Amino acid sequence: MYSRMEYKSVKLILDDSTLDLPIITGTDGSQSIDIEDLFENTGLHTYDPRLKNTTCLKSSISWIDREHGTLLYRGYDVEELVQNSTFIETSYLLRHGELPVADELTKYSNSLSNHSMIHEDMRNIFDAFPSGAHPLAILATMVSTLSSYYPQTYEENFARGIDIGTGLLSKVRTLAAWSYKKSIGEPIVYPSDKLPYWHNFMNMMFSIPSEPYSCPEENIKIMNQIMILYSDHEQNVGTTAVRLVGSTKANLYACIISGMSAMWGVRESGANIPPMIMVEIMLNQNQAPEVFFEKFIKGHEPLRSNGLGNSSYKTIDPRAKISKELFHEYRKTHKHADNDPYIQKALEIEEFVLGHPYFLEKGLYPNLDFYSAMIFHLLGIPLTMNNVIRVIGKLSGWLAHWHEQRLNVNLSYRPAQVYTGELKRTYIPLERRNSNDI
Repeated sequence: MYSRMEYKSVKLILDDSTLDLPIITGTDGSQSIDIEDLFENTGLHTYDPRLKNTTCLKSSISWIDREHGTLLYRGYDVEELVQNSTFIETSYLLRHGELPVADELTKYSNSLSNHSMIHEDMRNIFDAFPSGAHPLAILATMVSTLSSYYPQTYEENFARGIDIGTGLLSKVRTLAAWSYKKSIGEPIVYPSDKLPYWHNFMNMMFSIPSEPYSCPEENIKIMNQIMILYSDHEQNVGTTAVRLVGSTKANLYACIISGMSAMWGVRESGANIPPMIMVEIMLNQNQAPEVFFEKFIKGHEPLRSNGLGNSSYKTIDPRAKISKELFHEYRKTHKHADNDPYIQKALEIEEFVLGHPYFLEKGLYPNLDFYSAMIFHLLGIPLTMNNVIRVIGKLSGWLAHWHEQRLNVNLSYRPAQVYTGELKRTYIPLERRNSNDI
C-alpha cells in the first residue's frame, strides 16, 4: 500500500537513456504521470488492462475521497445536497458547475416541464415491443430512437441556444414510465407540466385512467434524495462508456445508451446476487441470513453482490451511510413496512452483515444499491424497473460529463493493444487443409 507523497519529477530509465515525464497534479493533490507522448518518444506503450492506474481525462464534476469516505459534486458534499437540495437543482449544479439562483432554477424547471412530451409517432414503436419486454431494453431503444426525431447536431443546437441535454432529462421520465406501462400491459399516461419532476414520473408510473392517483409528499421527497446519490460517481463503468463513445462526437443519444447498456453488465448492476433476488431466495427457501451466507463465509462460493460494499472506498461509501438513514426514516413512516416480508428480511440481512466478522474484514456492508432496492420496493416499483430508475438518476451526471467533454476535449480515445496472435501465416487452399493445419 502506497503512502501519498508529492513528487517533483519522474524519470523513466530505458537501458542507457533517461526520459523525463511531466506530472499533472489535481486540486485534491493527486498526481498522474503524463505519458501522452511516450510512444512517440520511445516506441513503448504502457499496459494497464483494467485501467485502474490510468487517468485519461481531467474533470471537475465529482470527486471521491477514498481515504475518508467522502463524495463531492462540484465541491459540495453529497450529504449536504441530499439534506438541502433537490434532484433538479443538483442536476443543474452538475451541468453548470454552480448552484442556480432562483430565476435560473425556475427557468430550468420550466424547461424540464415543457419538454416532457415525446413525438406521438413514437407510440407506434412502443406498440411493436412484445408483451413482457424488459423495461430497460425498451428504454434504451426509445432513447436511441430520439435521434431520428431530433437529428440536429450539437453545434446546430448550440448555435440556436437549445440544450438537448435538458430535453433528454425531461423526456427520459416519460420514456421510462411508458416502458413500464408497456411491460405490464397498462395504458400509458401522458406527462403533466403542472407536476414537479418526480411527482410527474410517479403519476405516469402508477395512475390509471379509471381512477385518480395521489402521490404522497414523502414519496416525492425520498425519490429526490435517493436520485441525488445516484447522480455521479467519478469515472464508473457507465460514465466511462458515455465518454468513450462521446469522444467520437457521436450524437448525445448514442452516447447515453452506451451508458445504459453498461447497466446490463453484472459488474455494474447485477453481480451474482442482486439485493432483491437475495431477499427473495431467503424468503422462498425460508432461510435465515446465517444459513444463506454460510457457503460464502466458508469459501465454497465467491460472493459478488452489488448490494454489499464498494471497492472505490477504503472506508465506508458515504452513499451507503446516507441511504441507510433515508431507508430507516422512510420505512418508519410507511404504513406497510412492518408487515412487509421483504423489508423484514432485509432488516435481518442488515443486522447479520453489520455484525459478522467475515463481512467486516472484507469491507462488505449494505450499500446504496441495497437500500435503494428496499426503498423502491416500498414505493411499489418492481424489480425490473430498479435499473431503469437508476438510469434516470445517473443521466444527470452523464449529461454533465458529455457536455464537459464536448466543450473541452477534441481527441478521440484510441487505446493500443499487446498483440498475442500469429504472424505471417500462409493461406492454405481449402482442398489442401487438414486438422493439423488449423
